[in-house]
Amino acid sequence: MGAGAVGSVAGGLLSGAGHKVHLVGRDPHMEAIRLRPLAIGGIWGEHRSRDLEAHTDASQVPRKNFDLILITTKTYDTETATDQASPLVGKDTLVASLQNGVGNAESIAARLGVERTLGARVMFGAEVVEPGRVEVTVMGGDLMLGSPTGAVSISRIGEIARAFSQVGISAQATDRITGFLWGKLLYSCSLNALSALLGVTYGALPKAESTRSIIREVIGEIFAVAAEHRVELPWPRPEEFRDLLFGELVPATAAHRASMHADLKAGKRTEILALNGAIDRMGAEVEVPTPTNSLLTRLICARESLG
Repeated sequence: MGAGAVGSVAGGLLSGAGHKVHLVGRDPHMEAIRLRPLAIGGIWGEHRSRDLEAHTDASQVPRKNFDLILITTKTYDTETATDQASPLVGKDTLVASLQNGVGNAESIAARLGVERTLGARVMFGAEVVEPGRVEVTVMGGDLMLGSPTGAVSISRIGEIARAFSQVGISAQATDRITGFLWGKLLYSCSLNALSALLGVTYGALPKAESTRSIIREVIGEIFAVAAEHRVELPWPRPEEFRDLLFGELVPATAAHRASMHADLKAGKRTEILALNGAIDRMGAEVEVPTPTNSLLTRLICARESLG
């Protein structure tokens, strides 16, 4: 559901390994996939997926009772996508959020139940370079899959993780998915808005002390908000994540530009309210000041408004 770049890569590779996959996305991308095999290129090599079913609306999908539904829309479309997918959900269907930000799994669970809902930390990036062709541009870590509430057995999640790994998307099951989702939130909030506003790659951001100091402030605010919300992060102190970000994560994705930059250039809505905006909102709930995340949110919103 929401077969843009990430959804097309996941669905295309699973289809190529023999899984029966339906994509729901927008034309002209879906139209191109109906006419010829989906082409997947980039850092994972060249692949062609010939057996995909491509649709522009979930009501066009003839099959019901899927094993797995992947929600890969922008965060602001999560509720709509979940509602549209609900007729395809059977007794044993699991629905996984492969999205940015936080709150997506909670939105899915509110509609379909915690016993059906998975969260996923996605660390590979992709883009639709032309209708019918996507390219994987960056890989920053394994796909982590888990149940935020523990309502889905780790053994079943492990089966899904193995299916992804077998098609080349290295994946793991975890019983601590919330910490991984917040880890991705830390990464995204530290880099995306700055990359988009300045028009530079992730690798350029740590080179100036001015941007390094902004990133440090973003990280510190997120740790403070997480502590008040009793979220257990994988790192005890913000300095540990900062060192990991500057020392390993940014170098591994140095050539990458935030998709938010492309959204702004195209005049599209961004996901800022599910990233830095979410930190600003959650900080206000527990009276933790988040001035840097707030400013980045307002600057991106201003760019959206001004074009």
